[in-house]
Amino acid sequence: MKRAILTSLLITISTIQIAEAKPNFVGVNYSGTYSCKGNNSKVGDYQVLAKLTLNRAASRGSIGIYDFALETENSFTYKGKAVANANKIAFNLSMSEVSSAEFSTGIANISKNPAGKYAYTNHYYEVDSNVGTYGKETCVMQKSAQSNKKLPKPA
Repeated sequence: MKRAILTSLLITISTIQIAEAKPNFVGVNYSGTYSCKGNNSKVGDYQVLAKLTLNRAASRGSIGIYDFALETENSFTYKGKAVANANKIAFNLSMSEVSSAEFSTGIANISKNPAGKYAYTNHYYEVDSNVGTYGKETCVMQKSAQSNKKLPKPA
């Protein structure tokens, strides 16, 4: 009798653990380097390089978690995170290299452009001591993080 109860308990615990297991990432991997042109209500027109790197360990199901970095024309670096679900992606950045950090939050739809490259327009808001700064930047993938992998030759 004890064996039956113990076996039943082990099966129940195993079933609960399987049910709670997080699914592997099955979404689109947007990792790569993007060339961006933007306009900000304070600085005007600018260009930056954006880099998205999938954090596979943190990503689950259709939700992709990314390390995100922007490098500006004057070598400032913004670092943060991004989260994507299907074709929607949200960004959160804080400026490094500055003593008083500024924060930026943005949202975009991402899709392939007519040339077949991923592209998005990030609409963002940056908090400051006054009303804040807003802007948008249009980014096009220049190099996929996956493009370095060799594809198998067709049979």
